[in-house]
This record gives sequence, structure tokens and C-alpha cells, in this order.
Amino acid sequence: MHVGLLGTVEARRGTDPLPLPGVRLRGLLARLALDVDRPVPTSALVDDLWGAAAPDGAGNALQALVSRLRRAVGAELVGTEAGGYRLRLPPDAVDAARFERLVGDAAAAE
Repeated sequence: MHVGLLGTVEARRGTDPLPLPGVRLRGLLARLALDVDRPVPTSALVDDLWGAAAPDGAGNALQALVSRLRRAVGAELVGTEAGGYRLRLPPDAVDAARFERLVGDAAAAE
């Protein structure tokens, strides 16, 4: 799977786009992809997705959103960590992380 953050948030398996209905679902994918293959605390996800307007039972709302993301991209790619969640992909599977690496490689080559 590849995740696009530069431009419209999207997920693709090969050339096929994966359906990601809803702003918060795409927001959750984007937030996890920003820290690809690193755990993101539940509190950070709630803050980033809802801010000050977090619903009562925000933890349950987040769990429901994570379940929807797992159905959309594959349960094996969204891991539960102590106190948070992790997007289990290599960094180069996220366009923004790949871009950052390439810029760093170019700067080092100068």
C-alpha cells in the first residue's frame, strides 16, 4: 500500500485507490502516516482529529474510526500499541516521508 499526503490524502494498493470515505478517516490515515511505523499516542490522535471539540467518549470514537480504517486499508497495517496506534508501512510507502528522504540524500550529496 502507498499513502499520498502531498496533495489529496489517498491510499493506493498498486494503482487502485482505496475508498476512504469521510474527512476524519482520511485525517486519521494522514496523522498516522506522518509518523509512519512509529506509535502515535491516543491523546495526540484525539487532539489532532477533534481538537477542543472532542466528543464525550473520544476514546470510543477513535476506536470506531480505527476499525473503519482497518477495514479500508487492511487490519494488518494498523497496529495497536501501548497507548496508541501505528501505521505499519515502510517509510517510503508514504510520499511525504519519501520526499523528505530524497531531499536529505540530495543535500548530503552536495
